[in-house]
Amino acid sequence: SKLGDDHKDVATSLLNLGIVYWNLGNLTEARTKYDEALRIQIKVLGHDHIDVAKSARNLAVLAWKQEDWQQCVRWFEEEWRIKSKVFGQGHEEALSAQDWLEKARQNLK
Repeated sequence: SKLGDDHKDVATSLLNLGIVYWNLGNLTEARTKYDEALRIQIKVLGHDHIDVAKSARNLAVLAWKQEDWQQCVRWFEEEWRIKSKVFGQGHEEALSAQDWLEKARQNLK
C-alpha cells in the first residue's frame, strides 16, 4: 500500500538520500533532503520527538561542514532543547548536544 508523502518512513528515506548526497559531495541537495525529512517528522511526530533531534543534528553537522555558524548553532540548539526535554539535562545525550552547541558558538566569534 502507498505510504503517502507525509509518512515517517518517507522521512527516513529522505534522510538516507541526504546521506547519499552528502557522500557524493552535493551538500546543497543533502540539505534539501534533510529539510524535507524534518518537515515530515515535525508534522507526523511533533516538535519534541527524538527523531527531530537527530535531524536537527544532521542539519547542524552539515552547516558545520559549510562553516555556516549561525545555522549550525540554530540546529545544535534545537537538538539540545529536545534531548534535554526528552532525556533530562544531565543525560549523556543532552550533555553531548550541549558540548557541540558550545563548540559551534565559539566559531561564531
